[in-house]
Amino acid sequence: MQFSIIALLSAAVLAAPAVAQSVSYSGFASTVSCSGSSFGCTDGGGVCCSLPTGFGFSAQFNNLPSGSQGQGYTGSTCANFRFAVFGPGTKCQSLGGDRVSHLNWFHSPQGRRAVQAREVEGSAKNCSTPSFFKYEVNGAERTIKVPQGEEAAQTIADYYHANNLSALDSYEDF
Repeated sequence: MQFSIIALLSAAVLAAPAVAQSVSYSGFASTVSCSGSSFGCTDGGGVCCSLPTGFGFSAQFNNLPSGSQGQGYTGSTCANFRFAVFGPGTKCQSLGGDRVSHLNWFHSPQGRRAVQAREVEGSAKNCSTPSFFKYEVNGAERTIKVPQGEEAAQTIADYYHANNLSALDSYEDF
């Protein structure tokens, strides 16, 4: 009797649909590693996150679930495939001087590890801008919230590249 209850519970757990999981992923200014200043997005997958100019030379996907992949794209949407990394775990892809303009992640069907370049359906409705920006000031890391708006991330990137720390100080902590 005990065996059949355990077997029944195990079968129920395996048959249950996967719980939606959010993944945080970032595009970095560094051409050699996933370190330094970065813009990041956090979502449940299948969202095309647009990076501002000067970011996307390296990309990191934090805690990708098993059977998922993170991807980078060039161009104006998640249409021109550039690279893929596979879960589980945290994965960094450095592009050595090349840049991606968009990132996304999604669950791979049947947990396949084959590259599946995938344009996000209806790109306008599934596109987003970064939700946060990480940078270092006086040896300490600071993460700020990127406000809603089409050009908000680019404005922050411009302030960062111009070393306008007083403008960055005006943003809310993330």
